[in-house]
Amino acid sequence: MQADYVIVGAGSAGCVVADRLSESGASVIVLEAGPSDASPLIHVPAGVIRLMGHPVYDWNYVSEAEPGIGGRRIRLPRGRVLGGTSSTNGMNFVRGLPQDYERWAAAGCPGWSYGEVLPYFRSIERFEGGGEQRGREGPMVVEPYRTVLPITHRFVQAARQAGYGLMPDLNGCTTEGVGYSQMSRKGRWRQSSTVFLSRARRRQNVRILTLAHATHLTFEGRRCTGVAIARGGLQTTVVARREVLLCAGAVNSPQLLQLSGIGPAAHLRSIGVEVLADAPGVGSNLCDHCFVPVSVRARGCVTVNQLRRGLRAAWEALRWLVNGSGALTFGATSASLFCRSSAEQEAPDLQLLFFPGSFDPSKYRELEREPGLRISVSLARPQSRGSVMAACADPFAPPAIKLSYLSAEDDLPILAAGIRIARRIFASAALAPFVAGETQPGPDCRSQAQLDAFIRASGSTVHHLAGTCRMGGDAQAVVDPRLRVRGVSGLRVIDASIMPVVTTGNTNAPVLMIGAKAAAMVLEDNR
Repeated sequence: MQADYVIVGAGSAGCVVADRLSESGASVIVLEAGPSDASPLIHVPAGVIRLMGHPVYDWNYVSEAEPGIGGRRIRLPRGRVLGGTSSTNGMNFVRGLPQDYERWAAAGCPGWSYGEVLPYFRSIERFEGGGEQRGREGPMVVEPYRTVLPITHRFVQAARQAGYGLMPDLNGCTTEGVGYSQMSRKGRWRQSSTVFLSRARRRQNVRILTLAHATHLTFEGRRCTGVAIARGGLQTTVVARREVLLCAGAVNSPQLLQLSGIGPAAHLRSIGVEVLADAPGVGSNLCDHCFVPVSVRARGCVTVNQLRRGLRAAWEALRWLVNGSGALTFGATSASLFCRSSAEQEAPDLQLLFFPGSFDPSKYRELEREPGLRISVSLARPQSRGSVMAACADPFAPPAIKLSYLSAEDDLPILAAGIRIARRIFASAALAPFVAGETQPGPDCRSQAQLDAFIRASGSTVHHLAGTCRMGGDAQAVVDPRLRVRGVSGLRVIDASIMPVVTTGNTNAPVLMIGAKAAAMVLEDNR
């Protein structure tokens, strides 16, 4: 079995790459470890709450015990299905801020400034509204919330009363302020990256293999020639005539490189893997947006807690079936505020994500019975760095994931500042009448020491893992700015792991852009 290009991972980047390369006439084989995306849970937006931790569609990774957050282990959902995490995420479509990409370019990544990536953002999306920086003809439909609960309008008003400007378009020119969420959604249905794969699979030069677990990369000398896979109880090798394109994500891409002999030499030897290329940066530089919840008990308003129970849940299901509106079209966040923790910050370092409901802090992803509201205070520009390291030579064993939350001293006070901002918003005139009391951190949590203790006790992930195969021009960089793996040939990494630093905000839109830009580079380099 062979093709011009073998793509490992049918996630956000992999689907875009498959579409763009096959459109050029090149033959493509796409390998996906998970199953097809046929489940209704994937396509109905509100199904997201049941997909995280799903036994079939989730890799169900768990971090190592994290010293910075009280020795807790954090569950790390990652999509194991066609579409990858874009089939299981909260559907927030956020490009990040222009400054993010200027930082990439300044960090030794020419070609990745905002002006240079903007055409690729425009090419992937179809959005009605916004300015000329938005795309109108791309495959991915991006829409505002179809149904907006009145309390979300109140949050936006409250943020403005707290001193923040309005962002008419979260993916527009304004880089600071509050705005309504946009979703990768077409009417009543989720839009995952499989919208790109659907185009590709209609071509005769494309083959998609599900339930195909990549065990290691194959080489002739230092040239990557293919991918060994386990599928249906059989072992086989898929050969790439031109290149292998590793699109497996910030966890699986570094693990597969390490199992194939590309990584820190001492670590590879310690797990019994023969060293092909000593690449000390593989698996390091793990970035993630750590968040803490600020939750209140709600009164006098409708929240998601009420809409997803009893007769109201049945009514919402009927609304969705009849006209594609209501609570079943909701994603993870209905509005966001991008702001600075202090006037000294040159750009927003916090994202406050508003959800018109609240979760039970003692249970995983389960709504409280009583009505509530939550602002997730997310560390948008984290300084802490973790790692992803193969724990052994077994390709079916999960890697050791160290998030290293709050290991950088600047991260803790920024989150504390974010809690104070969230409290100020809840206390604003627009929201205060609907707040019966704070449940997290709680009214008695006031001093810096108390806030620090709360952050360490409750800090968790916003599911934006990135950076573990960082691009750049220095010795620690895993890939060069054209995403070619250093020390070998015929191999690139194309996914969130190549980010030098994680973008400010949700990461799915940036990864789609990475896929589009990478595909153009692959075609240029193989002419």
